Amino acid sequence: MPMTPENELLVKLARAIAVAPDRFVVIGGAAHQLFRRAELAQDTDIPVLRTTDADVAVDVDAALPSLRVDENLRTLGIREELSGEATSPVTRYVLESAPEHYIEFVARRPGSGQTRSGANPPTKSFAGVVVQLLSHVDLLLAEPWRVELREEDGFAVEGVPLSLQIVNPASYLAQKLLVLEKRGPDERAKDIVYIHDTLVLFAPHLEELNALWRKVETPSPKRARKTAELARALGAAVGDDVRNAAQLLRAIERPYRPDARALVATLNEGLRRVFSQ
Repeated sequence: MPMTPENELLVKLARAIAVAPDRFVVIGGAAHQLFRRAELAQDTDIPVLRTTDADVAVDVDAALPSLRVDENLRTLGIREELSGEATSPVTRYVLESAPEHYIEFVARRPGSGQTRSGANPPTKSFAGVVVQLLSHVDLLLAEPWRVELREEDGFAVEGVPLSLQIVNPASYLAQKLLVLEKRGPDERAKDIVYIHDTLVLFAPHLEELNALWRKVETPSPKRARKTAELARALGAAVGDDVRNAAQLLRAIERPYRPDARALVATLNEGLRRVFSQ
């Protein structure tokens, strides 16, 4: 079976960062794809939500002078695509064999993650790659999980499994909640689908995710309270965003497509259990 472009991108990412894998955590839609490789994930007939990009959070607190991720990526057939006018321009690392698939690197920026003028987030260079500085990335780096990319799961790893760190599901859900209001309507609908499917995937273990969340957010009680408030608000009633998410689900070929009422009920119960204080 030929490897999909999204799986090829993840294999090449794992090879490019293999010298210092603990400094990189896969987040976003690519992490959601890899959640099914996690030990606590239950078997489900919900199809994987495909994504063309792999967002990677980077721990930039200490230099890695001997690591040049950009050179590794070029060797593996991934080229740079620059945009913007920053000193280190916003950069996508594009898969040459399928240019719609790309990697972006992010790191923590104090504050809102956006300049006062509303311009693109600032950037910096780290290990040869350009990282965008955004808010809440520290949350995504906390308590990461490790998953293996295996041949039998559609990853061409030449018989020897590769590993990647991925954001833990509690941090993943929290970050989705914290940035939801800053997203456009279509993005909010898709994010709510991601939240719903994550809750379903880990439904037998939501108490364990709650324990993990308490560990992650111990240093930041204010953000923990904010996340709990946002969780309650999203599951409180059927609003426009939930209706849009339900409409999006109806358009996806999948065995179970909840209506808005069923969707908000899952959000209410699942988020309450994960983020109860």
